[in-house]
Amino acid sequence: MKLFNKSRFKMLQGKRLSNYIVYALGEIILVVIGILIALWINNWNKEQQIATANNDLQEKVLAQLDRDINAIEDFSKELNILDQYFLKLLKRAHDSTLVNENKMISAVLFDVKDLGLSKQSVNWIDAAQLDNSKASEMLVNVSQMYKLYFKNIDDIETFIYKKTTSNLEYLEATQSWYTALITDLNCNADCSDYLLNDPSHHARIASLRLLYIDNYAELVRAFYFDLKHYKEQLETSL
Repeated sequence: MKLFNKSRFKMLQGKRLSNYIVYALGEIILVVIGILIALWINNWNKEQQIATANNDLQEKVLAQLDRDINAIEDFSKELNILDQYFLKLLKRAHDSTLVNENKMISAVLFDVKDLGLSKQSVNWIDAAQLDNSKASEMLVNVSQMYKLYFKNIDDIETFIYKKTTSNLEYLEATQSWYTALITDLNCNADCSDYLLNDPSHHARIASLRLLYIDNYAELVRAFYFDLKHYKEQLETSL
């Protein structure tokens, strides 16, 4: 009888141990499941935060694209007016309604045009944590587009600045009326005759016009159409 009870006690002990192991494994599994659920919720929350931030970014970039498109439209009008001054000085057909005789010499000699767009969109996009959406892919393309145009625009603006500066340096070195022109904005008869009729001066102005109208304006025009294209693409990807 004692032997039977002893055997039964061992069996109960074994059963309790088995139950404990099953219980412990169950607890471990529940803890693991809880951790996995918590991680999933955390990742989901992060993804939602990124998605919300991306949507906000997309709206900001779209608004900036609108501003840049409008700025280029205004700038293109300024370049067209400048071109009319160039054409008049070079004795070519021009729109006289856009030319103010009193401002022509100043516009051609001193007025350096630059687009001056903000680089805010590039900074926003490059600093953002983007998701894998089509809209985010489009944002990356927008940033790359801006960087390419900004680089090319900086280069052409540098050429224009150097050309304008070299034209003034030539006048400084060769023309006695230059001091009065620069200091007092007084263009006497000799000054006016030279600027309006001298072939070498016209040649330099023709080169400056080439940079502005055939290079800069064309680059800005291409930029304008790319901005509109990416704006439409970004709108459809939202």
